Amino acid sequence: MRICRISDIDIHISKYLLLLVVILLITGHSDNLPAAFFILCLHEMSHVLAARLLKLKVSEIELLPFGGAVRIQSLFELNPVHEILVSVAGPLSNVLLLLFYFGGVQLKWLTPFSQDSDFVNINLMLAGFNLLPALPLDGGRMLRAILARQMGIQRATRIANGMGLLLALILTTAGLYGLYYRVVNYSLFILSGFLIYSVIQEKRNATYVMLKDITYKKEALLKEGSLPIRNIAVISNLALKDVVKKFIPQRYHYIQVMDEQLKELGTLNESEIVNGLLDHGTQISVGRLLRL
Repeated sequence: MRICRISDIDIHISKYLLLLVVILLITGHSDNLPAAFFILCLHEMSHVLAARLLKLKVSEIELLPFGGAVRIQSLFELNPVHEILVSVAGPLSNVLLLLFYFGGVQLKWLTPFSQDSDFVNINLMLAGFNLLPALPLDGGRMLRAILARQMGIQRATRIANGMGLLLALILTTAGLYGLYYRVVNYSLFILSGFLIYSVIQEKRNATYVMLKDITYKKEALLKEGSLPIRNIAVISNLALKDVVKKFIPQRYHYIQVMDEQLKELGTLNESEIVNGLLDHGTQISVGRLLRL
């Protein structure tokens, strides 16, 4: 749900965050809610600042139960360094606030918490939780960026998504464990549901990002003037859809086609693979494409 527009950035608030706020109000745990919301906004603005320093255009911010999501018009996931720098900026802002606090800087005017311990706890929770290596958290995005350099965006997303599902399972288990002892914590179930929903969205987005990477590789090559080459050896009966899963960002690929005796049959470049996908579909084998 869009709540406002600041400069040229749309600000949205997630229905999961609204639900969490309503529950906190009903259960009487909303004393520091305005101040916590302000800390959350500072966290997100740090992502925006990092993106703009990297000359990436931010189109919108969505505030979420654990932090938020910055939507960037360019596909910054295709540049692992950019994704890491933008992702780490949010937790780093919380760490800096804590360093200022422990260094004796008075922050009461900035974040009027009822107790100093609340200021410390919320910053620690926001930074620590977001650094967990699970999508869609900042730590999960950093994990994906690191893995994508070696195994491609789709497989890296699948691993980081798996960590997200594992975290959702842990949160659900903790919530059920609390219910068994009559300790109700609705936020655990809300966070778990949101993580599962986000994992599904990230999986769909990974395919889109991979296809965009392939489509705009020529544009990137013309812009940069050069791209590193990566060679891949594949068996001739492998389908094109499985070949492109081997592609990684910021590399131009050459595919060496082998028969079952590992005798080289020929070589295809990335552009020929892309044209084969467009002309003949995803199921055609790389060996058959070589013979056309």
